[in-house]
Amino acid sequence: MTSRIISLLIFLFFQLFTFIVNCLHKFLKQFDLLEANLSIGFVFSYPCEHLSIRSARLLWWTKGFDIKDCLQKDVCKLLEDALELNMSTRAQIKAVMNDTVGQLAAAAHRYGPECTIGVVIGYGCNSSYLEKTERIKKLDSPYPHKEMVVVTEWEEFGANGELEDILTPFDKEIDAASVHQGKQMVDKLTGALYLGEVCRRVLAQLVLDRLLFDGQECEKLDEPDNFPTKYILEILSAADTNKACRRICDELEVPSHSSQDYIIIHEVCHRISLRSASIVAAAIGALLRHLGSSRVKIGVGGALVQFHPTYQGMLKEKLMLVAPLTCRWEVVPADEGSARGAALIAAVAEKLNL
Repeated sequence: MTSRIISLLIFLFFQLFTFIVNCLHKFLKQFDLLEANLSIGFVFSYPCEHLSIRSARLLWWTKGFDIKDCLQKDVCKLLEDALELNMSTRAQIKAVMNDTVGQLAAAAHRYGPECTIGVVIGYGCNSSYLEKTERIKKLDSPYPHKEMVVVTEWEEFGANGELEDILTPFDKEIDAASVHQGKQMVDKLTGALYLGEVCRRVLAQLVLDRLLFDGQECEKLDEPDNFPTKYILEILSAADTNKACRRICDELEVPSHSSQDYIIIHEVCHRISLRSASIVAAAIGALLRHLGSSRVKIGVGGALVQFHPTYQGMLKEKLMLVAPLTCRWEVVPADEGSARGAALIAAVAEKLNL
């Protein structure tokens, strides 16, 4: 990410949580709910150590955020303090969770108990699943239930060089320019926050190699973040690919471009999307092997699944190649996202007086 974007993501924690509370206040006021004693499910999509249903200590940031005075603090307590300072609503936080947990809850509510995996493929990529408590070794106190939801944080896979063999020079450049170098490698290979930048760097190299635009220099294409992931979605979604590519080339002020260039651009967008789906499929396949279940439904959602026209199809195709033969799996759309799941969890917590 460029320093222009990074500067928007580095600030103090009280600014972040005050912003969240202001958004909540605006929403409640719009629907005349300021005086309602509502239960809140707080979705916080960053790696945390969960100490209780209402306590989560932030371990590190992802997706370009870098608010250092938030690290190792209880994000639920920070939001509660911001709510208390606001003093304009009676809403109470009943649960804090990762977005994948909310996704899993929403999908399981819709598809039933066989839905034991939730995957979010948005700006980044992560998952959660239902694990047998007896297999969790880090519990240091008795836990009364047979199963527990575990967040994989699989975006961290590759931090010790496990993905070195599949990294291209473009991936290494993106990692070197990122806020968290050497970390969140799966995010950088699969997430919507990075796919456009990967595509831009590939296209810029093709220009240098005189394989695109007849080698004519394109200044905008040489600038970071000037080929956002939305361009990939627009190109692959278009009924008329040439028209979409022509418009984007004009926006990038490419001196001259032809139908042959459009074919190349489309192919680059497709291949980068396919690689993303392949890596996510490999991660899901590994999780299916770990679970060892005979039947599993996988609730999948996020921006790429929702807006990319072929992503879910590619994901299923690649998963067929790597999933264990003993497992009957099904990828199911979780269009409701984590918000509905968070509301469900908050309602259950309220009912059970947790």
